[in-house]
Amino acid sequence: MSNNTLDLTDDIDTVGTPDGEEPAHDPTNGRWLETQVADALDRWGYRTTRNEYCFGLETDVIARRDRLRGEPTDFLVVECKDWHQTPVQRDAVEAIALRAALTRALPVLAVARRVTASAWQLAQLLDVRIVTEDDLYKDQLPPLTERRPPGGTLHARREPLIQDMRDRLPLLVHRRSGLDIEAPVFHGPNHGPCYVPDRTGNTEYVSARDSDYDFG
Repeated sequence: MSNNTLDLTDDIDTVGTPDGEEPAHDPTNGRWLETQVADALDRWGYRTTRNEYCFGLETDVIARRDRLRGEPTDFLVVECKDWHQTPVQRDAVEAIALRAALTRALPVLAVARRVTASAWQLAQLLDVRIVTEDDLYKDQLPPLTERRPPGGTLHARREPLIQDMRDRLPLLVHRRSGLDIEAPVFHGPNHGPCYVPDRTGNTEYVSARDSDYDFG
């Protein structure tokens, strides 16, 4: 799945700050977005820590819900990309998915502006939540959606459903297990990834149209 080729041509304009709008902070300060993400998670009922190492890999923000709900969103690992000139690419998605697998937490990629099309697609395949700067000022974490949330171009561009994007797992690694093991577990060949086998909800996707979340 790994593809390190730069992808600068096909941007997802509806994910991130639109072109022509000035950011409300100094883009040269790389820690600004990490602070904003941690503050938002604090408001959403999480305890957070920043710049912790997970198996030798520095992670921007780690969060645990104050009152656990038995859901994947109880534990989060967040990669922050405060980029303004270049869209965030798929290597950032790969990096946070690896940390999620190691820590059995839900992966979140926070971006200041945009991600490439291939980064967005990989995020859907790996259940990585993409959070924009605008999302941080709302009252909850954006939900997993069947399609990319609408942002003015929903009728012009129709992304495939999640189940249409995912291939079956190779037979050599396809297995079912009820064990609470410290490793990623795929519950079946037609199910999406879940890094938290002792918690439920990994297959619950919502329609962007029917969600009570305000995508803007």
